[in-house]
Amino acid sequence: METPAMTPFPNDQKSPDELHPKLTAAARPVAALLTYGQAAALIAIALAALAGIGLAVAEMVASRSAGLAELLLLFLYVEILSMVKCSALGTREIPIHTPIMLAVVAVARYIVVDVEHIEGSFLVMASGAILILVCALWVIGRVRAAKDNQSH
Repeated sequence: METPAMTPFPNDQKSPDELHPKLTAAARPVAALLTYGQAAALIAIALAALAGIGLAVAEMVASRSAGLAELLLLFLYVEILSMVKCSALGTREIPIHTPIMLAVVAVARYIVVDVEHIEGSFLVMASGAILILVCALWVIGRVRAAKDNQSH
């Protein structure tokens, strides 16, 4: 039984299953369907990332060069696989810092690949986006450190 502070209605002494048995019964097949859908999507994402890694490596071998853009692309694929692994095998939750880091690398790769075609104002905006994302990572790290200090 949940503590009263954790329930949406603190004065109710019954568990949510006792309060809404029909809703709970109807939610089970929906939850199972969503779980299978999530698993199928994760498999598709993992296969696509592995295919992307294979194609990127094949391109690098064919061109006999590995530039920064190609390495950043490989890093993006590895981070995507990391998110799939964490979601499928870990806590079933993706830590918020992972997609933020992925976004930083994606924007940086975009700048590196298309630097000749980017207007100055867009370059400033993309750099600002990276700065905002890095600041968000810093705040998340500070909050996590504060929580760790409180628990010890």
